[in-house]
Amino acid sequence: MPTPPHAEALQVSIRIDLTSRAADAAVVAARLATALGGLASVDVVATRLPHPAGEPKPHLRLVPDPLLRIEAGPRRVYLLGRPVRLTRLEFDLLHFLRRHPDRVFTRTTLKTALWPRQDGNDRTVDVHVRKLRAKLAPHLDPITTVRGVGYRFESSAPVTLD
Repeated sequence: MPTPPHAEALQVSIRIDLTSRAADAAVVAARLATALGGLASVDVVATRLPHPAGEPKPHLRLVPDPLLRIEAGPRRVYLLGRPVRLTRLEFDLLHFLRRHPDRVFTRTTLKTALWPRQDGNDRTVDVHVRKLRAKLAPHLDPITTVRGVGYRFESSAPVTLD
């Protein structure tokens, strides 16, 4: 199975040791976070190693953010820190699948659970999955097609549900 395009970015680790004050570390952290453009958060952490003045020595730690963040309450989705505009049904589909990772759902089950009107055929689900994938491409495709059965959300996908 090929490595997803986001996998290598999530394994990046940066450590910057600073010999000056923690306030300087905070400035460097803010500049680094800005340069990363939403791909990760940067935390200032004081290590337990003794500093010459007896204080902990500050350093920066890169904390990978998820590629996709789903906020259920306000019904918002962010990809790489930027908002993604989804229709009501696209959001409901993504949210439903994310709440049940690694479980395969048939098209009929998804349609029954998410669609208010039951007219049309099961290919309606395929259309919405295709549109959702297009909005997340090329950065992420957490929805796997299980041939002859339906769809599954991969639990290994870097997605958080708030």
